[in-house]
Amino acid sequence: MASNGGKKAVLWIWLFLLVAIPLLSAGGRPLLDSLRPLLPAAGMALLLFLTSLLALAACAVWIHRQGGSYRTALLFAGWMIPLFLLLPFALPVVEERTHFLLFGSFGFFSMLLFSFPVAVAVALLGAGLDELWQWALPDRVGDWRDVAVNAVAAVGGVVAARLGGKR
Repeated sequence: MASNGGKKAVLWIWLFLLVAIPLLSAGGRPLLDSLRPLLPAAGMALLLFLTSLLALAACAVWIHRQGGSYRTALLFAGWMIPLFLLLPFALPVVEERTHFLLFGSFGFFSMLLFSFPVAVAVALLGAGLDELWQWALPDRVGDWRDVAVNAVAAVGGVVAARLGGKR
């Protein structure tokens, strides 16, 4: 069981993601446009890959600390690596790969705060509301494909936390 300080940290991270996702939807394009001269697409892809790899390594350590063996952590990596490292890099637009990092994290921390059914509902609601929010913005377009990508990543994060925390 997590300490009170650990629960507070999880809550703060979850709240940060809850605020960051719509803020990035609203202001992500200008941010990306300002970064493109400094970090071309290949550099951005590498940065996202390394960040995702670091997040997966942290997840494996967390699973081990929850009482899982290194073997268990490696088994989780067997499905998390294809979902959170390989699948995102099949997406044609580099910026779309951030969906896996953001929504996977949102789902993961949702599961650490809520029961499994509530975490899945919150994760799916966040996935859909983000695209609804983009549809309402004048310079963005909500996309059903992005809802699906967000949902897959969010539920993947929920499942990782659920299975990793079960001991």
